[in-house]
Amino acid sequence: MNKMRRAHLLLLLTSFLWGMSFSAQTAAMQHLSPFSFSAARYLLGALVLVPFIIYRKVQYNWAYIRVACTLGFVLFYASSLQQHAMQTVSAGKAGFITSLYMVFVPIISQALFGKKVARHNWLGVLIALLGFYFLTFRSGGGIGKGDFLLLLGSFGFALHIILIERFVGDLDPLAISATQFLTVSGLSFVAALCFENTVCSQLLEAAGPILYVGIFSCGVAYTLQIVGQRDSEATVASIILSLEAVFSVIGAAVFLKQRLSGRELLGCALVFVAVIFVQYHEQKLEKERPDYAN
Repeated sequence: MNKMRRAHLLLLLTSFLWGMSFSAQTAAMQHLSPFSFSAARYLLGALVLVPFIIYRKVQYNWAYIRVACTLGFVLFYASSLQQHAMQTVSAGKAGFITSLYMVFVPIISQALFGKKVARHNWLGVLIALLGFYFLTFRSGGGIGKGDFLLLLGSFGFALHIILIERFVGDLDPLAISATQFLTVSGLSFVAALCFENTVCSQLLEAAGPILYVGIFSCGVAYTLQIVGQRDSEATVASIILSLEAVFSVIGAAVFLKQRLSGRELLGCALVFVAVIFVQYHEQKLEKERPDYAN
């Protein structure tokens, strides 16, 4: 199996693990507050990676700490908004709103690095926002607080993707993952002390979701994301990772018995079309560049 195909399989597994995690996050909110849940899940995600880091004899330096802490701050912002939204938004719906980060990646990337935003990116945003409308707007008008938090969080996840692609490079992915998780866990712990009143019994009641999300969604999936992105084209990686939203709906239906309305399913379809449309055109432009190599 060549390196590219292996990377694609790793990214597909990543999208599956992330998609299933929306159901676990929803279940956890029945017992635990958002910051406390994030503190526990990301700490567990880091601890899972420690034996592998020791085995690989990773030598930490300022480059690791600087990159990982930056990623951790961004991930804390995005995941905190998402987790607070999961208190009121269904798992499948949350998965599709979160997947809007795929549409925002090229917009933010081009804006940050002084490039003109292509027309197909703006068209993709319009399609995605139309999908967001069908997903969220109620008959009485307006959107729910949770829906809005997920939209804001999707910008954070988009920035996280961009930073990984730009700055991780040859740095060890396990060391980067563990350090960014410790950053998120520390920030979440401080926020939980300030804003929440969590007791040990609540952590025990949410042990199942914490174990799944901490081990598989954090410890495994985020690391697979970094490895897969490193060995894959950014556009192809984004398309594969966008399947996270589809898996979130499947997981919500199987484990939580949650069903989306016809209007919400139309919104999901439009969001998915927008993601694929943008990523297809991004890949087409990438191949047209003079320095592109197959």
